Amino acid sequence: MIRGVLFDMDGVLFDTENLGQELMPKAARAYGKEMDKSLYHRLLGVNEHLGRQIIAEAYGEDFPYDPFHDLFLQYFLEIAAAGQLPRKPGLAACMQGLKARGIKIALATSTRRPVVECYLQNTPELNGVFDATVCGIEVPRGKPEPDIYLEAARRIGLSPEECMGVEDSRNGLRSVRAAGAVSVMIPDLLPFGEELAPYVDHCLPDLNALCPLIDRLNG
Repeated sequence: MIRGVLFDMDGVLFDTENLGQELMPKAARAYGKEMDKSLYHRLLGVNEHLGRQIIAEAYGEDFPYDPFHDLFLQYFLEIAAAGQLPRKPGLAACMQGLKARGIKIALATSTRRPVVECYLQNTPELNGVFDATVCGIEVPRGKPEPDIYLEAARRIGLSPEECMGVEDSRNGLRSVRAAGAVSVMIPDLLPFGEELAPYVDHCLPDLNALCPLIDRLNG
């Protein structure tokens, strides 16, 4: 019985990963570095600690990670504050459908809390939707470890087995699987394929398909 849904944010609720594919290389260029798609894809779904390690491997230990990352986030905050953050298809209808079914909703994102709060405050269809949020480095280990999904389930008073985790990245899907929740992928930049099959219970085209899936599973 699915009683709770635990959402990743970037690439699942907001179409930010496509946007980030433009903005993160732009921030890197401001600090004299080029960023290709493969490096950007390695950074998807990871928390700040792991992101820092990946960037240090690519650009060297002396690369100014904090100013670079702050600039990258500033680009997004400006877009969000203007109410222009792109939503994923079916966002509002999905949230309304979950609420109508009495499903608890939590956010489990590697993004920093101040950024998350800016996004949510400027997205009317998400105002007051989440029963709990777990952000950034608020758990000991980031994705692909299970900590963030275990904590999200705990905060809404459910076991992971009563929850569904919705993700788009490999690290996120591994995190959901390790936590023991039902794993749902809604592909974004990363397509579903054989490599991801061990971590995915259900692959959906978009958020519009989520409530019908829950209805089938809850029978």
